[in-house]
This record gives sequence, structure tokens and C-alpha cells, in this order.
Amino acid sequence: MNTSGYTITKKQKTDITQILVTTGIILILSAIFIPIFLLPPFQAQFYRPEGTWVFEAPKSAYLTFSIGLAAVGVFIILGVWMKSAEKFGWFGKVFVGAGFLISLLMAILSFDYYHYIDKNGVHFNTLLSLQEKHYEWSEIQQARQTVINKMGVMSDDELIFTFSDGIAYSFQLNDNIRKARIATYYELEEQGVELIRETD
Repeated sequence: MNTSGYTITKKQKTDITQILVTTGIILILSAIFIPIFLLPPFQAQFYRPEGTWVFEAPKSAYLTFSIGLAAVGVFIILGVWMKSAEKFGWFGKVFVGAGFLISLLMAILSFDYYHYIDKNGVHFNTLLSLQEKHYEWSEIQQARQTVINKMGVMSDDELIFTFSDGIAYSFQLNDNIRKARIATYYELEEQGVELIRETD
């Protein structure tokens, strides 16, 4: 009896299983670090125009990428386990397939999630938007800077713009935004928009 074909097929399946499980584990473990090293250079290359005062992905973009990447790894491992346990019925295939695709989509959409400020105004592209929104300085109706009290120490929190169409957008006041603060406040002053400081 010739069992070489069966042996090769079984070995190939085992190798594929090991590769998938290893890939899933790597994705889960690296989900925290990959967004930090991958998002900034990619967005700078494909989305950042010249002359921006500040350009960055919001924290939620990194979080979305991390969750999506980790979820892809989880669904890969779950699919392998359900297949090996022979519990990969119709419902299992739909559940794992849909979960994998949604997770992958989340990770991909995070690349298109960014905001920036320049001499022309405020620009941002949210997670579920496929088109960048742009507001000129003249379209800003209100500007607020929130301050929070952390254990008795006051610290900057957010810079929030409200536009003429009623939409509001906030920038976390991190080091990047602070670098553009002088130019931003100047443009607001030119448009007669008073910066309101609020304490949460």
C-alpha cells in the first residue's frame, strides 16, 4: 500500500497550520508596535502635503490599527482551531470569514485616518470617511481649548474647532499640535475668532 501521497498531504497541511498559527501569534504580539512604525511613514508618503504646520494620525487611528491587527491574528488562530476540531461548519466559516474581513478592513482604514493644519485651514479624514474634509480659517466659528485637572496639576487637553456647518473637530494638544499653536492662534485672531479656554 502506497501511503506517500497521504503522508505528503498531511505534512503539507501541518506545515500550513503551523504557519497560520505562527502568523496569528506574531500579529497579536506585534499589534502594539507595528502601528507606531508603519502608520507615520506611510501617511507622510501618501497623504501629507507640503507646507503643513502639523500632520499626524490621531490616537484612535493607532488604536484602531492595533485592534484590527490583533483581531486578524485571533481569527486566523480561531479558524485553524475550528478546522482541526472539525467544528468548521457553515456558521463557523461565515463567523470567522466575516470577523477576519472586518478586522482587516479596520486595519486598512486606519491608514486613511489623519488630520493636519496649514495656512489654508484645518483638514481631516475620519475612520469611516473616504474623502478628506477641508475647512478654511474663515469657516471656523468657534475655537475652544480645554484644560484638565490631573491630581491638582492643570494640563492642556484638546483644541476644538466648530465650523460654520455645525461640525466640530478636536485635536489632542500633544507636542505636535503645540508646535503649530502660535501659527494657529494667529490665524484665528486674523479671523476675529476668540479662543475660549475651558476647564473640565
